[in-house]
Amino acid sequence: MSYNPYKKGFLTVKILDMTIAERIRLARQQKNMAQKDLAEKSGINLKSLSRYELDTSIPPADALKLIADALGVTADYLLEDNQAQIKDKELLQKFEIIQEMNGDTKNVVNTFLDMVIRDFKTKKAYA
Repeated sequence: MSYNPYKKGFLTVKILDMTIAERIRLARQQKNMAQKDLAEKSGINLKSLSRYELDTSIPPADALKLIADALGVTADYLLEDNQAQIKDKELLQKFEIIQEMNGDTKNVVNTFLDMVIRDFKTKKAYA
């Protein structure tokens, strides 16, 4: 298996030390979107989007916001270097599925995770 940090489901999602261009491309590829799809969804010109992903041009704030919204991420996500890593492949796959969920199902999962984490922290504090 060749190393491809942009491939969806890659064992370690490492976003540290990435450029805005790399983060835009990674987020787009994780959504299985072509550049053309992202351009249409965001309203950004395809040539401009291509330049942003090639790192030959930096998107202005308004374009960055449109791209982030179209990708379902925040502009901060595209700008910041301090993103989390998930090294556990099984856990990563589960979070990718949860990320695709909508509405009540996602809310139930989030509520359950909150309860489990709260229980874990409580037990850890009194251990």
